[in-house]
Amino acid sequence: MSHSTALARHSQPNLLPVVRRVIEQLDQLFVDHFGRTGKGLAEEVFKQWLQAGKTGPSGLRHYVYALGVQLEDPSVRKDFTERAERLLLHLQSGYVS
Repeated sequence: MSHSTALARHSQPNLLPVVRRVIEQLDQLFVDHFGRTGKGLAEEVFKQWLQAGKTGPSGLRHYVYALGVQLEDPSVRKDFTERAERLLLHLQSGYVS
């Protein structure tokens, strides 16, 4: 994702800063599992997630699920989901970097 795309994407006024940081981490995790072409796909999933309106911290599980279903290989999907869940646990415990 280009810097300008990242700024445009994450400057949504209704997103908490902590949610923005977690989204960035989840997107990177997704790209790590999907490959370079995953960036565009993550952007599409992000747009749909925004439209659904579940953009608070509790809505991040919906985002993880939406990204996960894009991964066809069940073992890759499972690994992505487990790692993403760990990120969300850090959020709940207050340790988001």
